[in-house]
Amino acid sequence: MTRDLVTDANENLRCAFGTLADEVQFGKIRQFGPLTAACAVVSAPLFNRVFVFDSPSNGDLSAAVAWMSELDVPFWVTVVEPAVEEVRPYRADLDLVKAIEQPGMAMESLDEIPPPSSVADIVEVTDPDERDEFSRVTASAFEWPLDAAERIDRAALAADDMRLFLGRVDGHPAASGLLIRSGDVAGVYSISVVEEFRRRGIGEAMTRKVLRAGREAGCQVGVLQSSEMGYPIYKRMGFETVVTYHQFELTG
Repeated sequence: MTRDLVTDANENLRCAFGTLADEVQFGKIRQFGPLTAACAVVSAPLFNRVFVFDSPSNGDLSAAVAWMSELDVPFWVTVVEPAVEEVRPYRADLDLVKAIEQPGMAMESLDEIPPPSSVADIVEVTDPDERDEFSRVTASAFEWPLDAAERIDRAALAADDMRLFLGRVDGHPAASGLLIRSGDVAGVYSISVVEEFRRRGIGEAMTRKVLRAGREAGCQVGVLQSSEMGYPIYKRMGFETVVTYHQFELTG
């Protein structure tokens, strides 16, 4: 039977940020009809989301947006087809504008993932010192506030279904990767390489490390949300776009 890779991708994404919001100090999760709102209460919208994967009512969407607005942090409303068209009539009233689009990609089988090969020494993060290095890498690469990265990474290290990986080059922290499991789906997150170490195959090696860790944990499918920079690499690795995530934010 062919897998529903769109559902695999959506559910892993919702699980990932729901778990982080549940684990992080002061994080909050609420349901508004079919909509899940997960807020890690940090100053990066990536970690504060309203997920619109099913047809919303104006009342449910309005309530979710109002609740997130009251928490006074930047957030995204993450919408997929066909809900994008259904949300369109509500956007003006809710002051929502398009921020970015991200391809959701999937690898249907993890049976053939070559071992990572690069100049980086990739290890699993197991202690606070390594976690702090991980946070500095992600904050630098993604231009996140360091305090936000530190709060999220502490939560991720404590979660049962999350594993952090750190890449070093000649002892210098250079790359990061995060595995988030949902059922038998391995979600690849936080793949980042510090600018001075880019274009050396480290990002691809980190991705392979995360996928192999997922396979060893019993996962059969890999999913991720790609940046523009990472897309050609993931495509070459065998990932295919299965869904597009439309990110909306408040005007102003």
